Amino acid sequence: MGTWANGSFGNDDAGDWVIDFSEQPNFDFLTVTLQGSIDNPNDAGLNMCAIAAAEVICILDGKIPLDYEEVSHNLAEVIELLKSQPVPMNLRELAVIAVSGIIKQSELKELWEGDEEWEEEVSALKSRLLR
Repeated sequence: MGTWANGSFGNDDAGDWVIDFSEQPNFDFLTVTLQGSIDNPNDAGLNMCAIAAAEVICILDGKIPLDYEEVSHNLAEVIELLKSQPVPMNLRELAVIAVSGIIKQSELKELWEGDEEWEEEVSALKSRLLR
């Protein structure tokens, strides 16, 4: 796991996902990402991508994470494009389910076990999704 920070975009998987998403900027891409993590909780790579996808949903709502600047050069145009469309209600719900699953029991949680900062980051993401 190439990780340099505990934020949503501070790892190689999320970085690669952002590039892929910028090439396919649509809500279906977010849905597939989130569902992939829900269906495969023991795949840390999918878990990290789901966290990035959930963060994109928050960004669309104007809830910007601290590490957004790391990826804003790849996401800014995508965010502007998607802001012109309503976020499907089931997408936000799917994001909450995915993040809740990662928090409860996932390979990613096991890898970060005992790291309070990571736990706080992911819990804060879930709270932003619920607001």
